[in-house]
Amino acid sequence: MATFIILILIGYLLGSIPSSYLSMRAFTGKDIRTMGTGNATVTAVLLHGGKRPALVAFLTEMAKAGICVLIAHIMVGEIWASFVIVVAAVIGCNWPIWLRRGGGQGMTIGVSGLVLINVLAVLIMAAWYILPMVITRRHVLSNRLFRMAVPIVLWLWYDSWEYALAGCLLVMPSLIKEMMTGDDVVEARKANGVG
Repeated sequence: MATFIILILIGYLLGSIPSSYLSMRAFTGKDIRTMGTGNATVTAVLLHGGKRPALVAFLTEMAKAGICVLIAHIMVGEIWASFVIVVAAVIGCNWPIWLRRGGGQGMTIGVSGLVLINVLAVLIMAAWYILPMVITRRHVLSNRLFRMAVPIVLWLWYDSWEYALAGCLLVMPSLIKEMMTGDDVVEARKANGVG
């Protein structure tokens, strides 16, 4: 039980590091939380700050996921520990201790963590985003289908409801954030009159 709690605390604190906010501040001097949806996401940094700050934020988010999985491997060495710490990091990213409001959505950390845990399962999940996007060109629909795919694929892959629950916990915070604030890509299109 102590290991479980330690994994959650470490994951939450790592996920809470506001890399998108810090990258935007460092490169542009602007507060990403005052733009678009107000979420400090890698996508928002790309849309409002450009490629360089977005790349730094993206790589930092990936590094946080890598550190989480490495810590879980060192401490426990079992796959469930990796899921626990990555879920905690996603929650930390969404509701960070370091920012009063406007955390990210944690999808970069979540997907990066999943890739490190099981890249083949992630490729199956990715098809649930890519195919609808190619057919319909609807980002929000494709994004939601991908999020639905995460727990389903994990459940089928591992034949365990516990991994399906982990998948739900990985994507639920971003769904909650999206319903509360909107989608960064859609809001940027509205602001630019793209439709």
